[in-house]
Amino acid sequence: MPHPRKILLVACALAAAVVVVAILAGPSVQRSFFYPTPRGLPPVVGETTEQLLARLQATLETNAPIVAQSLQPGLSDAQISELETRGGFHLSGDLRALYRWHNGIRTNSTVGLLPGQRFVPLDEVVAERALMRQQSGAAFRVFAGHRKSWLHVLDDGAGDGYFYDPERTDAQGAFFFHFAEIGHYVWFPSLRNFLSGVIECYKAQAVKVVADGKSLDEDTDRTEKYGADLGRAKRVSSSD
Repeated sequence: MPHPRKILLVACALAAAVVVVAILAGPSVQRSFFYPTPRGLPPVVGETTEQLLARLQATLETNAPIVAQSLQPGLSDAQISELETRGGFHLSGDLRALYRWHNGIRTNSTVGLLPGQRFVPLDEVVAERALMRQQSGAAFRVFAGHRKSWLHVLDDGAGDGYFYDPERTDAQGAFFFHFAEIGHYVWFPSLRNFLSGVIECYKAQAVKVVADGKSLDEDTDRTEKYGADLGRAKRVSSSD
């Protein structure tokens, strides 16, 4: 048997073994590995969500008017409650304030709230959650079953971005960034920390409108530093 074929067969056998072990280990073990609970979150910023959203609105109107113009009108409390009922979840007070501020960004917009990160309208969040909960394949249960409770708040268009988990508290990292390909998380102790970081990114020109006025650019080293200062980063394959 040729050597490369042996290697391929061994690799396939190992992958199959990992899947079998993960299935037998049960959902709780799978969830704790692929979606751990963060430790050592930084302090929550002092401003209220409403104060931060007012500052963010003013910052966008000054520094990124194309983003401000792409935001949809906010929802009423009654509309939010109806969507919560339809989706089978409850938002935190901070998330309710976010959707009262604006109900995401228009589908045809060329910009996101951050570069490549579209702020998803709550009705789309509900529809996406319903589709996620219909998934039942073994591979999905093992490698993505932990995502069933997540709500996609900012979407990069490839399934990653910023999420809110209504089954966790703020102290457990309910709001976070996730990049699945490398198992990378950044947990925030509150939505307020994330909003504070967005404001500072725009004010410091770490995120800015490009010369054509139609898209955003960012200094990733600086934006990642804001995230590190305000949240807790980890890869699931590494230790704390």
